[in-house]
Amino acid sequence: MDKADRPAILLDVDGPLNPFVGSETPRAPGYQAHLLRPKIFPGRPAEHRTVWLDPAHGRQLLELAAETRADLVWATLWENEANRLLSAPLGLPKLEVIVFNGTAFQHSGGHHAKLPGITAWAAARPLVWFDDQFQPADADWAIARSADTAPTCIIPIDSSIGLTAADFDAARDFLLRHRRIQALAQLGEMADRGEFDEYLTGPRIE
Repeated sequence: MDKADRPAILLDVDGPLNPFVGSETPRAPGYQAHLLRPKIFPGRPAEHRTVWLDPAHGRQLLELAAETRADLVWATLWENEANRLLSAPLGLPKLEVIVFNGTAFQHSGGHHAKLPGITAWAAARPLVWFDDQFQPADADWAIARSADTAPTCIIPIDSSIGLTAADFDAARDFLLRHRRIQALAQLGEMADRGEFDEYLTGPRIE
């Protein structure tokens, strides 16, 4: 499959992978604290912050990508800092990064601030997008893109909980359904070209 046609699984960091849990609330088992110093906001120095990550998420993401033949892609304000600081704790390889060039900080027109950058990057690739900041009009965008461009699934994440088994299941179901539809379409094209005629009619006996 050409890379331009491969599905992409877009990963946000803060919220999905690093849940916002109050100091009084116990974290789910598996999360580990990491004191990191990411450079995220343009014009501001890097600041130390504690990030909570669950290595199981890395394994689950790799399994999801392998099973669905999709590419994992960072779609986060961390941009290249995600590879530098987060890939190792999560057990992930270096991933492709969507670079927003400072344009993804302010939601606009009922849409997620990242949406223009993601739309431009994705072109006609099928998408599953994990994020905790979807805006009211983003669901309509996903429906329209699915109809006009490529299958698109946005999966809203509860930022106080992070990624759950249900979120992985939703992504897996969507991507495997896309694969089945794609396979059926390819079979239809082969049938139109007559590639199955011999099997349908049997060999001709002279």
